[in-house]
Amino acid sequence: MELNPHDLLRIKGAEELISHTPIPNWVAESLAISPFVVIRRSRAAKGQVAVGVRGPERNKRFAAFLPIDSILSRITPERLVQDKGWQNHSKKIFQCLDPVSDLLDRASLTWGPTGSVGFELATGQEVVTEKSDIDIVIRITEEFTINFAQKIENGLKKNPFRIDVQLETKVGAFSLSEYANSKGKAVLFRTMDGPFLKEVTPEFSE
Repeated sequence: MELNPHDLLRIKGAEELISHTPIPNWVAESLAISPFVVIRRSRAAKGQVAVGVRGPERNKRFAAFLPIDSILSRITPERLVQDKGWQNHSKKIFQCLDPVSDLLDRASLTWGPTGSVGFELATGQEVVTEKSDIDIVIRITEEFTINFAQKIENGLKKNPFRIDVQLETKVGAFSLSEYANSKGKAVLFRTMDGPFLKEVTPEFSE
């Protein structure tokens, strides 16, 4: 099973988690309601994966580790695009995913919703609010040029909701907006070993 940041993992409950610090009570309560954790970008011991637990409030997030053998199922952002479950939602923010899908699919991009929008689509738990953004991950290759990034960003800006896009590569992720406006200068890469600045060229190269 290939595991990537942003994938949602279904588990039995908080008892499956490994933590070097005490686990807050709200973690067990949240997982009892919706037993899903998200893969986070951090190194883990062999046989484990770094995960995060979403709490009832925006400021409640808990980082832990999970034995890979404890994974019951996995939902990727790309699967959410295939299912197009947002078409069954009445909230305006979900309805806005159709034009986003049209834009990114026409560009032949591999993508998917993450964050609160992705979590609600995957689990059915209502976590999206009026203040929520649309978080998206796009899996890219070295052919993703700055000019292309600018076209994608300009298209997404037509959406009434703020869209935050992370461009995911094999070595880490960086912001679409930051890359599109970088003019070839360094952008912030988020990697398994932490963030660092990396210079980019007009044509992205790993």
